Amino acid sequence: MHSQRLIVGLIVLMTASLAAGETSKPDSLKKDLDGIQGTWKLVALEADGEQAPAEIVAALKLVFKDDTLTFAPGEPGFTNYKFKLDPTTRPASFDLTHADGPNSGQTEKGIYSLAGDRLKICLGKPDKRPSEFTTKAKSGQSMYVLERKK
Repeated sequence: MHSQRLIVGLIVLMTASLAAGETSKPDSLKKDLDGIQGTWKLVALEADGEQAPAEIVAALKLVFKDDTLTFAPGEPGFTNYKFKLDPTTRPASFDLTHADGPNSGQTEKGIYSLAGDRLKICLGKPDKRPSEFTTKAKSGQSMYVLERKK
């Protein structure tokens, strides 16, 4: 009788743990989706280990609205995107799909880190998600460091 209660107790505990894990994904996704909304100014941009020119960094802003990302100022075919977050992966996943231009429908895989008013996005080569926030020479990776525009 005692062992049956122990087994039932363990099953209840495991079920509660699993249920808590399932609810944390939507909660963390909603938190990050809400947290990323708005206009972000570029603080640093690096690609293949090289810093972008200061005038590009000073001018570029990223605007997140719902599931859309707009680069301002934009270039034809490289302005509008759909994005998708997955905060449950380590590091958190960021998918960016071109919404216009010659690459329309193509998705770039990346990672992100969102901490208050600071956002880092690192994108990799096509079909290869970066595993860390670095951009070494010939890595095909680019990293955006952003701060929320106040």
